[in-house]
Amino acid sequence: MEWYINVNTDAKVAYVLTLTEKITEKTRNYEWYHLVRRMIDMCWEWVEEKKHSGDELYERFDDEDDALVLIEGYGEIQDNPQNKLILFCIIDAVCYAIWQAYQCEKSKYLPQVLEMESDQSIDRFMEKIKKVDGYQERWAEHLKRYLLEHYSAAGNHKKINRSEIMNQI
Repeated sequence: MEWYINVNTDAKVAYVLTLTEKITEKTRNYEWYHLVRRMIDMCWEWVEEKKHSGDELYERFDDEDDALVLIEGYGEIQDNPQNKLILFCIIDAVCYAIWQAYQCEKSKYLPQVLEMESDQSIDRFMEKIKKVDGYQERWAEHLKRYLLEHYSAAGNHKKINRSEIMNQI
């Protein structure tokens, strides 16, 4: 049985966002970093406060002028396999967060790009992030233990606090 079955929805999303934050810092000096930062911040706002709907998150993700997926065309991505891998991890984490937002809303509509999302997306995300230079397995293991202890699926409705979770790794 996978560990994430035993934590609440917010903890699952916090897990992928926290690990994503750790690797995203490597892209801080790139022109497209602000796009990544804004999207990740919106996902955190959903986790902490349910501030955005699934539609709002998806619209930001798929914006025709400022979409996160458009970053793939930037030279720093095309010329650097590590940056491409980081981008794919970011996209996976964001898509999972958006999918969870739609699930929580019990929405009958789901954008096509999210149709393949499920809790098993966490496993696919982990396969990719493990290949990122500088990633440390101890981050993930410590974070899993912390989330299992503090955000169990069995009735624990404690709100996630971004800085508290980020301080775990």
